[in-house]
Amino acid sequence: MATSSSCSSLKQNFLVFLIVIIRSTINSPVNGCFTSIFSFGDSLTDTGNLLELSISESTKPPHSAFLPYGCTFFHRPTGRFCDGRLVIDFLAEALGFSFLPPFYGSKSGKWEKFQKGANFAVASATALNSSFLAEQGIHSVSTNISLGVEVNSFKHLLPSLCSSSS
Repeated sequence: MATSSSCSSLKQNFLVFLIVIIRSTINSPVNGCFTSIFSFGDSLTDTGNLLELSISESTKPPHSAFLPYGCTFFHRPTGRFCDGRLVIDFLAEALGFSFLPPFYGSKSGKWEKFQKGANFAVASATALNSSFLAEQGIHSVSTNISLGVEVNSFKHLLPSLCSSSS
């Protein structure tokens, strides 16, 4: 039977191992291979898209538009559904990028701000499109954005970022 000191030692060894793995991943040669990051998803990765959409559509602002959201790191609400940074923020920082700007709500002609990446994630986004969900009797009250809509927005942006069709 394991004693509490051997369990504690095992936990410490595991923590050290985990830190070494994370540091070696962050400092790996892969760092210089990426020129941009594009993010898709829901509130776990939304850097302000739902907020931008609510402003552009003149609808009620989401909870992420008010404190305490954003108070820990940004000291103001940014549209992130947390009090600080999201995992995508830490990932971008670890790879040497600035925080990903939200794609939705951007003014046309401002595509150059997406050269280093963009965030297409929208809080309450679904994996399936809203018409399929409606056929099943499921209605999303927050947004009709789905993963398919996010990917189509990326496809619309792509020609302005790439010089070749491939």
